[in-house]
Amino acid sequence: MKLIFFALILLMMISCQYQAVEKEDPFTTIHRPNARWQAPAQTRPPPPPTVKIPSSPMLTKKSIAQEKQGPSLKIYKVHYADPAEVAKVIPLMMPSPEGFTLETVDRKLVVRGTPAQHEVVRTMLRDLDAPPKNIQVLVHFNTRGGSYNKEAGIRPRGPMVIDRGGVHGSLQGRLRDQSTSSRENTTQMLVAADGRSASIRVGESVPHIAWLTEYGRRWGYVRNVGIEWRDVGSFLAMEPTLVGSGMIRIRLIPELSGRLENGERHRIQFTHLATEVTVRDGQTLSIGGFSKDKDFSSKFLIGRSRHGESTITDITLTPHILD
Repeated sequence: MKLIFFALILLMMISCQYQAVEKEDPFTTIHRPNARWQAPAQTRPPPPPTVKIPSSPMLTKKSIAQEKQGPSLKIYKVHYADPAEVAKVIPLMMPSPEGFTLETVDRKLVVRGTPAQHEVVRTMLRDLDAPPKNIQVLVHFNTRGGSYNKEAGIRPRGPMVIDRGGVHGSLQGRLRDQSTSSRENTTQMLVAADGRSASIRVGESVPHIAWLTEYGRRWGYVRNVGIEWRDVGSFLAMEPTLVGSGMIRIRLIPELSGRLENGERHRIQFTHLATEVTVRDGQTLSIGGFSKDKDFSSKFLIGRSRHGESTITDITLTPHILD
């Protein structure tokens, strides 16, 4: 019995020692069924860091597709700006003008180019074809009129006797000079877009229409020899343009406009007499006449009222920039 007891104790000691050695030495190879060797966790190499490579816009599918595309033809409509001026500016801003063509047809741009060149055209049109600002011009007319009447007559002085011998009595002559004067102030409002033209009427009738028509023929504005007016008035064509911070340049062109005897509408613009003035927003300016031709100015600014009086008109302008 004692021998068996000691044998059991010895087996238990050997078993405990074996388990201790297994825990202390993980590299000890023990042949067990279905057992696999594993390296300790602390000895495993760390995983390599993840590096994110930023995508280049030059390598995107869209850009690659655009590079593969050839030149294309597109039409762009110009709403507000002058197409001819736009056509001059866009090629100057093109980074790579190779293969780029641009033509104007009416108010359209016909463009042939690569997708990148078309993108430049669209960007430029957003800036160049922006809606223009409106400019309001208050036009004040100070019209001075006058008329002169001279009358002569004979009236009887005392009783008149009629008998077989004839008429007996005395007559008295009468001579009368009469002059009248009048003054009228009126204001008209004109609104025009930046760089555009609008007209305002100066006189309801033109007493020197024959002289002004012949003047236009001498300067080549009238080609018809026998032009006959049915209804005509004198006008001022105004072209306000923004030229700086709060500064406005106004171009004034005298013109005759009306209807001929055959019913057609006709207009004569005396462009060689155009006058340009630059004023500040809200500043009032007096238009005394057209200094290039005093004779024309005196006849153009002289009109006739509804009562037949001769009138002279002084004009002042006050422009305002509308937001």
